[in-house]
Amino acid sequence: MRSTIVSFSISIPLVLVSFSSQACSMTMGYRTNERPPLIAASPDNSGLYKHLYEKAAEKIGCKLNVVRGPKKRILKQLKKGTIDFYPGFNFSEARSQYIYFIENGLSGGEMGISLDDYPDIHHLAGLKGSTVLQSLGSPNHVQHLNSVHTYVEPDMTIDRAVKLLKKKRGDFYIYNRASIHYYMKLKQPTGIKLHPNCCGAPRPLYLGFSRHSPYIKEESNPQFQKDLKPSPDNQATQLNKESKAYQLQQALMKMKLSGETDAIYEMYYQ
Repeated sequence: MRSTIVSFSISIPLVLVSFSSQACSMTMGYRTNERPPLIAASPDNSGLYKHLYEKAAEKIGCKLNVVRGPKKRILKQLKKGTIDFYPGFNFSEARSQYIYFIENGLSGGEMGISLDDYPDIHHLAGLKGSTVLQSLGSPNHVQHLNSVHTYVEPDMTIDRAVKLLKKKRGDFYIYNRASIHYYMKLKQPTGIKLHPNCCGAPRPLYLGFSRHSPYIKEESNPQFQKDLKPSPDNQATQLNKESKAYQLQQALMKMKLSGETDAIYEMYYQ
């Protein structure tokens, strides 16, 4: 009888540990269409996002679950907390009502391309006298420069811009740096030069974590500056250190600092 009791008391912690590791299933939501190489078209969830967040979730004892659907439905689920986070989310004050923004370790921002014989551009003012290719409705990075012209088409793609550069219809094209890296990896166009420092330093990117997720706890942020506009760096709350959302934030930060995130990025973009 005594041996039976001892055996039972030892087995309880093992069961609890096993249950605890299985209980944390963090759900990432994303729309159904593809955005290579970040994510494939539904139902295929492969890509950089799944790779990155599976690694981060594993480090905090969680499994990653991926849910796909129309973006409006995904946003509703984020508001309710039935989806825990969206992998790449731009900040807005409206979204901050139901989203806490966490730096994911990836870099955003723009870069430029030109023909090989074009001078190196380290700031936009260096484009004086040039023609910049641009898609209709996209941000006009040179509108404040009177000496720079633009050539606009309704749906300018990177591939189209490369063709126009080679036809001498324009001198320079500015676009998302990650998308340009991926294009260069796939197409390997000849005679094209990259200008990684033309358009400002790389900017951090963020995931959007649902403020109604069971994995988040928030507390007042003593560093919040009420006289400044809210931003990912100036949020009214901060994550409680006991929450899984905080652990995810720390895991992603350590992955960035160790070079693990950059290594994953290079697998898909370089």
